[in-house]
Amino acid sequence: MFRLYIPLALLGVFIVWFLYRLFIKKDLKQNLNNLYVGLTFIGLWSLIYFLILK
Repeated sequence: MFRLYIPLALLGVFIVWFLYRLFIKKDLKQNLNNLYVGLTFIGLWSLIYFLILK
């Protein structure tokens, strides 16, 4: 059951990283590659969980 909460924790960490880069460091444009990798990772996990829990 704990494994279902791990993607939510990773999503939370990604959102915190995104907001930190956007508002505090103000260098999100320099880290677009990391943003795309993170969004791809979240999309794949969402697809996997959708197919498994369907």
